[in-house]
Amino acid sequence: MSDQTEPTQTTKTETQKINATKTVRLWDFPVRLFHWSLVIAIVTSWWTNQELMIDIHALAGYCVLALVLFRIAWGFVGSSNARFSNFLTGPRKVFGYLMKLPTGGVTELTYPGHNPAGGWMVAVLIVLVAVQAISGLFASEDTFLFFDGPLVAYASSDIARTMNFIHHTNINLIYIAVGLHVFAALFYLVVKRENLIRAMVTGMHHVPESIAAGFMQIRFASPVLGIAILVVCGLAVWALVAVARGG
Repeated sequence: MSDQTEPTQTTKTETQKINATKTVRLWDFPVRLFHWSLVIAIVTSWWTNQELMIDIHALAGYCVLALVLFRIAWGFVGSSNARFSNFLTGPRKVFGYLMKLPTGGVTELTYPGHNPAGGWMVAVLIVLVAVQAISGLFASEDTFLFFDGPLVAYASSDIARTMNFIHHTNINLIYIAVGLHVFAALFYLVVKRENLIRAMVTGMHHVPESIAAGFMQIRFASPVLGIAILVVCGLAVWALVAVARGG
């Protein structure tokens, strides 16, 4: 009897070790603040555009611009896993990750930060919202909203027309990118059983113990520094708009 029981107990112990998870810190406060603030700003921009609330729409755009400036700065001086050098990889790593995605497990697909494909999605979103915010500064709407961006007076009519076209076209690319972003988060949650949404809310993540050591190597920057940079970016955008408006 003992010969039959011992292998069973050993197998159970090994299974418990494989399934054992550990709670680790993943995202710093500035990254999480940026993420959810950008969500609110984009939703506000969409809603105010639908409701023709152009003044609030413009304010949301200025917030987007300040957030983008902050994220670019944080991508160089922020926590190690928030830096562009950490998550922007070559095409071989991106392709390799995508090939593992359908059948790979949590151990293979979980990174102490953005995975190779997700990192480029973040970069694309930053570029798209930056283009949207900047083009809005030069956009001119003279049909029924009668609104000019703060930098329209400093641009030729051709540039203003081009920026207006970009502003109205680029938003569709943002919708597509946001849709893919949401789909990916739900895919990981439902199919891969990895809750990326909770991690972006709390900053903490549950990972297998076998890969937890990699998360301990993350070097977190000071949240005070992050808030200070965000405030400076907000003031810079406010100053730009105030000077351009002559106020």
